[in-house]
Amino acid sequence: MLDTKAGDEQKAKAMAFSNYSDHPEFLRTLTQGYVVLILVFVGLLPSLAIAYLYFFQIPPLRFEDHGAHEIAIGISLLQSGFIAYVTYRCYLRTKESFLQWLTLGFLGFTVIYGVHGLFTGFSHDHPMLFTLYGPASRLVMAGCLLSGLLAYGKQAPPTLQARPGYFWWAWLGVFALIDVLVAPLAFSAWAKLAQQAMEIAAMGIMLSCALIILVRRIRSPLMMVYVLSVVFFAQSSFAFLLGPSWNHMWWLAHAIFAAGFTALSYGVIHAFLTTGSFARVYSQTELLDQVRAEKARTDDALLELQRAHEALEILATTDALTGCANRRSFEARSVEEISRVKRSAAPLSFVTIDLDLFKQINDGHGHAAGDQVLKDFVTLAKSILRPSDLMGRIGGEEFALMLTDTPLEAATMVAERLRQITENEVVSFSGTCIRFTASLGVAQYGLDGDTYEATIEAADKRMYHAKQAGRNQVCAR
Repeated sequence: MLDTKAGDEQKAKAMAFSNYSDHPEFLRTLTQGYVVLILVFVGLLPSLAIAYLYFFQIPPLRFEDHGAHEIAIGISLLQSGFIAYVTYRCYLRTKESFLQWLTLGFLGFTVIYGVHGLFTGFSHDHPMLFTLYGPASRLVMAGCLLSGLLAYGKQAPPTLQARPGYFWWAWLGVFALIDVLVAPLAFSAWAKLAQQAMEIAAMGIMLSCALIILVRRIRSPLMMVYVLSVVFFAQSSFAFLLGPSWNHMWWLAHAIFAAGFTALSYGVIHAFLTTGSFARVYSQTELLDQVRAEKARTDDALLELQRAHEALEILATTDALTGCANRRSFEARSVEEISRVKRSAAPLSFVTIDLDLFKQINDGHGHAAGDQVLKDFVTLAKSILRPSDLMGRIGGEEFALMLTDTPLEAATMVAERLRQITENEVVSFSGTCIRFTASLGVAQYGLDGDTYEATIEAADKRMYHAKQAGRNQVCAR
């Protein structure tokens, strides 16, 4: 009787929280539209400043201070060098191609823009030698940002990961070669035309980056920072086209670029302090939704645990060897989650996994070594999962993942990342190093089946297709 009363009170509190936190649909739509207007306004603020200077400034007014320019260049180089290193550290954690190109963007800008600062004293005798390195650095950065965006969501190729030093030194050589080639171009008859062409190209590439993000509907909050940054960079190039050296428009162009650069560096630092990835950082709204969902699930779990003795329930739902959910628990939780997404229409995906040639590990190294491989694999998988996700052991060397609030494309990225880190893992057992791989199949509830059984069967078929295609693969179609 007392348990029933406590359960009713718990449900009443959960209902009160839900009523307090859920907003009317109209107000929610209105606030989302307001956020979009704010982002558009902030993104176009530099254009307002450019228009004001263009129509109201006095053209002869100049501010030529070599010392101030050299100090500003020095600060920007320290900032870009530091952010390049932080971005590189993020890349080492995640092996995302996007972060690899972002690192190159910061690195290339640092190497080429530094020469622009060194030639400040040549602004009178050789103005194009002083000027041309600026648009060259912005064009190189724009190209790297676009390349990174095209590789967004992908892992760096294994061949590149095997020889990382060669890759970075090769690109440093490319940037140094650009430094060398810009000098003779600055003394040619094409110097002015080259400056304009590079600024226009940089501006076009930056706007293309923003358009690609909007068309692909990349929802990561850090990518919104990325959009604002590239829009600022594009407007900076436009201001450089309008303003000659030491003109106030020229200084404004520097300020606009610095603002975009600082915003992008904030995104990098935020990624470094959280997941190390631009793709796996969630907005406050997404986190709040997950908190609400987790709270509802926790409340239900507490009520169940009160009725069925907590310790016994845990023992009955956990795989004794690996510590992940056993088959019965995984299936029950999956059915519950499907009931929830039927109401919320949230995406839900499943991944089935089979360790390749596992019998050979048992036969060659013993069952104790095989058990260690299974435990290490579960530890690897849990390291990339969120608290709301679930991993279960559904057979001897077969596992499954339930990825909440995750569509098929994002689930495929998680599966590919798990495949990559599994391929690179080395298990040490009794002085022997054991390597292993996994074949994975991915399916989304609703798209590939309207029940748990149908969806997991679709994932199983794809997993077996991956094994038949040569193993160590992810199959999502």
